[in-house]
Amino acid sequence: MKDKKFQDFPKADKQAWIDQATKDLKGDDFEKQLVSMAIEGFPVFPYYAVEDTKETQWIKTNDNRINPASDIPGNPPRYWTNAVEVAHEDPVVLNEEIKLVLQNGADGLILSLSEKTDLDTIFKDVLFPYISIWIKPTEKPYTSLKFFSDWLQLQGLEPNAIHGGVLWDGLAKGFQQPIQLDVQLDRIYNIHRLFEAFPNFRSICLDTTIYANSGGSSVQQIGYGLAALVELWDGLTERGAGAEELYSNLFIFTAVGSDYFMEIAKLKTLRIALSHLAELYHVNLPPEEVKLFSVSSKWNKSAQEPYNNLLRNTTEAMSAILGGCNVLFVEPHDKYSQVPDAFSKRMARNISNILKEEAHFDKVIDPAAGSYFVENLIEKLYTEAFTSLKAIEAEGGWWQAYANHLIQEDIRKMRRKKIARHAEERFRKPGPITEGIDQHEAFIEEGYQLRSISQESLLNHSL
Repeated sequence: MKDKKFQDFPKADKQAWIDQATKDLKGDDFEKQLVSMAIEGFPVFPYYAVEDTKETQWIKTNDNRINPASDIPGNPPRYWTNAVEVAHEDPVVLNEEIKLVLQNGADGLILSLSEKTDLDTIFKDVLFPYISIWIKPTEKPYTSLKFFSDWLQLQGLEPNAIHGGVLWDGLAKGFQQPIQLDVQLDRIYNIHRLFEAFPNFRSICLDTTIYANSGGSSVQQIGYGLAALVELWDGLTERGAGAEELYSNLFIFTAVGSDYFMEIAKLKTLRIALSHLAELYHVNLPPEEVKLFSVSSKWNKSAQEPYNNLLRNTTEAMSAILGGCNVLFVEPHDKYSQVPDAFSKRMARNISNILKEEAHFDKVIDPAAGSYFVENLIEKLYTEAFTSLKAIEAEGGWWQAYANHLIQEDIRKMRRKKIARHAEERFRKPGPITEGIDQHEAFIEEGYQLRSISQESLLNHSL
């Protein structure tokens, strides 16, 4: 073509963009108007350019490494499991529900099991090689899981055909009831041994949802999660487990909130951080081998506005998928106001399917790769989380921080900070400043009635 119709845009550095934005603001302060402060404590700019990537080049080595390449020709480059929780006292009815969800878009099951569960009935006609099973044990975790493990071994299935894991973290249980470290480590170790014959069934769960659903920041979720993992690893290796086998048996259970890009960055940071932490134990754990099980957050859900919950669930699912989750569980949007009905269960199940089949989220392996914005969030989260981890280790480790209630107090402060920020946004309107402050305090004290891991009964128990 003689006439070039489509010329490249002229290059402009970041300062030129800032100068133009300042001009458009007509003298208002650029940073005050356009630079926000993340709840995690670092500034978030409205615009990132190539100049901002000097400290993030190392992150690029982790791009497009979200899941291992499929052995099946023609499979899409991106895959995640659509998990659904099913429950019913009648095993026959439960079996019907299991078959219903598996025939309508789900390929993962979440079930609460005990040693009295009629496994033959509830799993009748269920083809294990094509789904994953995630078990939530009841009050006696080892007994329940041994019952399930023994039943599996009687089914004559290939060990590689059993996929899923155990949704139970013995250390995280300490935020719901008093625990003893040695007792919990023994339980985790024995449960790990139960499923050694099933290489694709992961029996060690690192639960970070407890921090997220109590109001913790992304930095706290990563930092305390990694600290708990170090505590766990030290205890299990002392009991004779090898670091490499432990990493191959581990998955991270994480809640995804509504801060869209921050949640994408959080999941990608978790994957990178776990890979780097494994190196300290002389274990080669490629980022794509890290297993992330993501669930929609409880923190931001409302009992009065269930359909707003539906919208939040959708954006949280998008963040989880773009952040690289391997398993996605979307809870029904009306769960906090009533017993979920067939409609809300179907809507929750279909969010994952719509994002896959209609939005084509499975067609690109890592859409967030190369984003200057996301890379800078990852760099900040990674740095702050490892700073937190080092500080916890210097004070004696996760258990000491838990036993001294430092974790509980830190999460409580962040929770109140989030509530105060929400109150400020909700009540921001013309009027006397003191009136606004009074409204904020009243809003905070009235409740918001959010889950708390620092209840007084918990804080005062003897350890």
